[in-house]
Amino acid sequence: MSASRHIPASTFSTRPGRRRRYAAVSLALALALTGCGGGSAEDEGEGQASAGSVEDAYGSVDIAKAERVVALSVSDADAALAAGVVPVAMTEAPVEPVMPWAKDTIDELGGDDPELFQWSTEDTIPYEDIAAWEPDLILATGNIIGEDTYDQLGEIAPTLTTAEEGTADSWQSQTERISTALNRKSEGEKAVKTAQSALDDAAKAHPDLAGESFLVALFHSPDEAGVLYDKDAATVQFFSELGLTLDPVAEKMAAGDVPDSLSLEKLDVLQSDVLVGYFPEAQLQKKYENVPTFTSLPAVEGGHFYQPTDEEWRGLRSVSALALPEIVDPIAEKLDKAVAGL
Repeated sequence: MSASRHIPASTFSTRPGRRRRYAAVSLALALALTGCGGGSAEDEGEGQASAGSVEDAYGSVDIAKAERVVALSVSDADAALAAGVVPVAMTEAPVEPVMPWAKDTIDELGGDDPELFQWSTEDTIPYEDIAAWEPDLILATGNIIGEDTYDQLGEIAPTLTTAEEGTADSWQSQTERISTALNRKSEGEKAVKTAQSALDDAAKAHPDLAGESFLVALFHSPDEAGVLYDKDAATVQFFSELGLTLDPVAEKMAAGDVPDSLSLEKLDVLQSDVLVGYFPEAQLQKKYENVPTFTSLPAVEGGHFYQPTDEEWRGLRSVSALALPEIVDPIAEKLDKAVAGL
């Protein structure tokens, strides 16, 4: 089981998290314990949030009050923070334990610092830790989970997952649904509007991006690279909203006609005008700099290659209304240079 840890928002140093015996609470009991009254504006100002009714892929969340929220993904935590609620516990970000935009918001909102935990597959979700934090709402909209996992989480507390089974929520939908569940719909709408305005302004400020084809590749091993081909994926949508156009080969990948996991010999399918490529390790970048099928790609050879920083990549992989205003301008500027071949 994955260990949890407590990360102070000011220093982000670590100490072991405490564990308590797993005490599963049935969904019915959880609903009963929360009562049925809505919270006042005064209550919300004290960090309490009344909750609304929101449907998801496997049911719905309809609770009276959500005061202790556990976020199962980075974007879930961002959406809660954007709505003005600091989770009692949240998933640790891969790049930094807490990303800068989340840290700043936690500092602004005050209250107790969240516990952090890690998990990689549904089998490694730390159910005991989650139960020990005594949540009254679990947010699981940032990952696609199965109904069995949903049911197990639901035994601990009401759980909100994606709107449709097997389909990720857009960052707009995620923010709106979570803020509604927290009875902070207006805060969620404001966060979405702010983020959308930042995207729109960046697109207007960089008109040369319009119509340029792009692909997003993760060079995760010395032998192969993965390509993000889903046009509805939040990362892909980010670039599309800046005016770029997803390269047609992505559609072939979605249809299964072209593999989305490419061996070094097959890298030549990456023929987009702009290539977004991320290397999780420096030695991988050095490896690919000596691979002819990579260095001869039009985007690489012509200087149309954008390599996100670790922080930018995390923001792109967990697109949220909280992160967007922070990352969109520097990324758009770098994309502009990539289009020009600078």
